[in-house]
Amino acid sequence: MERLATGNRINRAADDAAGLYIADQLKTYAISVDQGTRNAQDGVSIAQIAQGSMTEIYNILNDVKAKTIQAANTSDDDSRQIIQEDINKLLDAVGKIFQDTEFNGLNLFSSGGPTTFTIHYGGRKGQELVINGATAAVRAGADGTRASTVTLGTTSYVIDVTSQTKANDSIEIVDNLIKAVDKEAAKFGSAQIELEKIISNNETLAVNTRDAESRIRNIDFAKEMADFTKNNILMQSGSAMLAQAKQQSQLVLQLLR
Repeated sequence: MERLATGNRINRAADDAAGLYIADQLKTYAISVDQGTRNAQDGVSIAQIAQGSMTEIYNILNDVKAKTIQAANTSDDDSRQIIQEDINKLLDAVGKIFQDTEFNGLNLFSSGGPTTFTIHYGGRKGQELVINGATAAVRAGADGTRASTVTLGTTSYVIDVTSQTKANDSIEIVDNLIKAVDKEAAKFGSAQIELEKIISNNETLAVNTRDAESRIRNIDFAKEMADFTKNNILMQSGSAMLAQAKQQSQLVLQLLR
């Protein structure tokens, strides 16, 4: 009746000491894997935040490239200074995106060196995946006569369109900067793909681990009900036989009076 009431075959160590030990270990591991899955989902969020910012930066850099091509066209230096001013403002926005992109207070793009995010995705020691942010900074020109510098990784990209020759060179510089941005976005995208595969495996692992625990800890209701019914019938039959035997003994005593 206790097993039927609780649904557990093992309610205490005395019921099955080895079974309780194994079932408890499986339960602990399933809980640990669940937390690892939540950790991995945080890692996916980090990768998505980074990719979103890189997409915005890519769009801004396309505008910057269009302006470098405009400045490389036949024009006067005064017009180029106005274009340089526009480029500086656009790149200042890129710098603010680098500064403001964060996860839980940690910058993904830091001028002081890449931030390391360690994702503990599993239920055991050492089950970790590292996502590295990027070293990134922008020094925007103060006015239309000064160039802007974008640093990404170990490379600095100087964008100067104050003359036709410099504007022509800046076209290739912006192209290289866009490629560097795409490489960083691809790095975060690869981390997201890996984490999503890990999450899928964790979810399958947790379900199967709980099934294994259930088979050890929980009862087979059909079998337990059959045993309960059998024992109930035997108990009732025994009580009826005892009552009948008592009644017969009383009849014998009455005959002897």
